[in-house]
Amino acid sequence: MTQHEALNSITTALRKVLKRDNIEITPETDLAEKKILDSLDRIVFVMELSELTGKDFPEEIDLVKTGILKVHNLVDFLTGVKNISDFANIKV
Repeated sequence: MTQHEALNSITTALRKVLKRDNIEITPETDLAEKKILDSLDRIVFVMELSELTGKDFPEEIDLVKTGILKVHNLVDFLTGVKNISDFANIKV
């Protein structure tokens, strides 16, 4: 997956979860800090993104503390630059 494809997948998942088309994100966007996603939306977003991309997010990962909800980190994970274990002390 390319960076462009990853950003498109993230945007598509956000649009579906938030039921809005006017979603604008950049690599610097933090989906939690900017309050784009609340706690329930985060779970649904990760499930949707996983379905779109085939990438699994372990249930035990804290999405906010690990920083995985920062768009540039999501892109790195989706493109294979980083593994999920790079964000948290978990075994995959």
